Amino acid sequence: MATSYKRFEVGSKVFHEDYGEGMVVEVRPRPFFDVLEVAFSDGVRRLNSNHPKISDQPPRSKPPRRKPNLRLVKPSKSRQGKAQAAPEETADETETLEDESPSEGPRFAFQDDILCLDSASVESLLELPPPQDQGDGFARLLVAERLGLTRGFQNLLALSAVQDLEQYEFQIQAVRRVLREMRGRAILADEVGLGKTIEAGLILKEYALRGLIRSALILTPVSLMSQWREELRRKFEIPVEIYARGERWDTHPWLIASIDTAKTEKHREEIAEADYDLVIVDEAHRLRNHLTQGWKFIDALGPKYLLLLTATPVQNDLRELYNLVTLVRPGQLGTYREFRKRFMQRGNKRLPKDARSLAEMLSTTMVRTSRSSTSIVFPKREVRIQEFEMSPSERRLYDGVSALVRDTMASVELQDRARWHFLLLLLQKEMGSSSPAAVRTLERAERLFPKSGMGKSLRKLLDVGRGIDRHAKLEGLLDLLRTDDDEKVLVFTQFRRTLEFLDAELRKAGFDPEIFHGSLTPNAKDQAVERFRGKKRILISTEAGGEGRNLQFCRTIVNYDLPWNPMRIEQRIGRVHRLGQTRDTRIWNFTARETVEDYVLAILHQKIAMFELVIGEMDMVLGQWSDRDNFEQEIFRIWSEMRDPRERKKAFDSLADDLAVARHRYEQIKDYDHQIFEPLGRLARRLSEDES
Repeated sequence: MATSYKRFEVGSKVFHEDYGEGMVVEVRPRPFFDVLEVAFSDGVRRLNSNHPKISDQPPRSKPPRRKPNLRLVKPSKSRQGKAQAAPEETADETETLEDESPSEGPRFAFQDDILCLDSASVESLLELPPPQDQGDGFARLLVAERLGLTRGFQNLLALSAVQDLEQYEFQIQAVRRVLREMRGRAILADEVGLGKTIEAGLILKEYALRGLIRSALILTPVSLMSQWREELRRKFEIPVEIYARGERWDTHPWLIASIDTAKTEKHREEIAEADYDLVIVDEAHRLRNHLTQGWKFIDALGPKYLLLLTATPVQNDLRELYNLVTLVRPGQLGTYREFRKRFMQRGNKRLPKDARSLAEMLSTTMVRTSRSSTSIVFPKREVRIQEFEMSPSERRLYDGVSALVRDTMASVELQDRARWHFLLLLLQKEMGSSSPAAVRTLERAERLFPKSGMGKSLRKLLDVGRGIDRHAKLEGLLDLLRTDDDEKVLVFTQFRRTLEFLDAELRKAGFDPEIFHGSLTPNAKDQAVERFRGKKRILISTEAGGEGRNLQFCRTIVNYDLPWNPMRIEQRIGRVHRLGQTRDTRIWNFTARETVEDYVLAILHQKIAMFELVIGEMDMVLGQWSDRDNFEQEIFRIWSEMRDPRERKKAFDSLADDLAVARHRYEQIKDYDHQIFEPLGRLARRLSEDES
């Protein structure tokens, strides 16, 4: 009886249905069928016409042990209908499996639903060359096929595929809502410090595991790019790269870039051609104006999945909220005219006139979790300022370097300032860290300008620096370590030379510190952290320890030197004072009187109370003042240009007042957002309770 076959697919499975015999053969996974086609090439090609005889009886000659198996899935009664069973074969006919010539094609039979092959077919399989990847690729393919068969997002695959990550229920629920209800296009608007980055990483990982995305572009401010890279690599094992100037945008499937770089006309078209499956925009409140280049760039990009991250979606009026929602889901709020008529009060564009209805509409595009709605209790911060009087030789060196910086900046031509700027800025920062760090740079500069007028000044400074035998901050650190001898201590410095100096001096004093810096291999970094977690009590780290490492088992930080950029300070604190910390943290800030760091600390601590802010809020304050990267440059400008101490103090006081205004404005925006989104939070909690 002739039999017709039909090949069809369900998900990633391939089926061949035999209407005449009433039988379904399932090949798992799909690439395995391709292997069989190679082995049984002639027979498989003849399968639709000749139909080899199939026997329900096992062959008398036992098949070789190394035989491939192919499961036979028996159809249900509804599928069989009135189809007749295959006619039973005789013993003689079965014996011909071994006697038939291989030229007639492979012979096979079924035994207990297992496909049994004749020796010729088995030999042809064994003659196939081994895979070049030793089978690893096939094993990974099996895992991918299994993950691809997982339906729905109730059970998140990403939760078991991350490491060193404290999992919170509100974050998991937020991820489920974005995946199940919002289809991967959402605004993550949790309050500062609740882990929007973690939520975005889980969504990215979930889509990647399921094969729903093969590329992603993360757009952030420049200051946050390295932090994103460390988080995604370490916690989520996603091999992201930071975009390098001159690279093609499709070089790396997982890419982090500055949004200011990406939105330029030079790059927009190439990014669109790269066709990223998922785009994540951090600090998305920068896109609140629909007339800006950034908003138009994201709107034209139109990725399949889009995540906008911001703790303050609205800063001035409700039009900004409308613009963000339109990027995620165009038309959700109707036209702007309709939105304004329905939700904006006449004469007051800041507060909605129907907050409940607006919250219901936003619930389909926005996730907003407030700190008060969670059960998380953040530990307190205990901030201590430790001021030191420099030793006489330290003071001579510091004042001498400061005079050299001011004289050079005043004497060089305007077009040459950029060439000198980095060297002088570095030298001034090193003086605020340690004299050994500054001496190293002075030595290099002296070799570059041996016969110039500057060379003479450099040699004098070197003589002073090499003669320093007493270091005020080092003595303070040793006193602290001896007094507080039962706590782990994390000591931060900006410079490798200072780290080496502290390591040597602490060992002379009888301590056994661990060191951590950016030049260590990834494995060496992991081992250093584990030793610090274990028996080691002291970890001396450069800024590399402030990126992507969770050190909540420690609660004491010593800022041996203070970066001029407040975001660097916040990243240091964030290593221990973060979600998962159970004890109050202690932060020691070391500074010497009448130094740049002394002025910076006065501004940050006394004027804007930076150390009382939640991790992430300082960034928001700086955003209200100016571009956060300008703060460090403004500090250096005041210090290097103002020779008169009174003028210098007046300039620093003016900067402090401006930042205080920025802090006040941020608090107003935070209160404004709370008024708008509190109804949304209540609605989200009610929906979550109804679902559970």
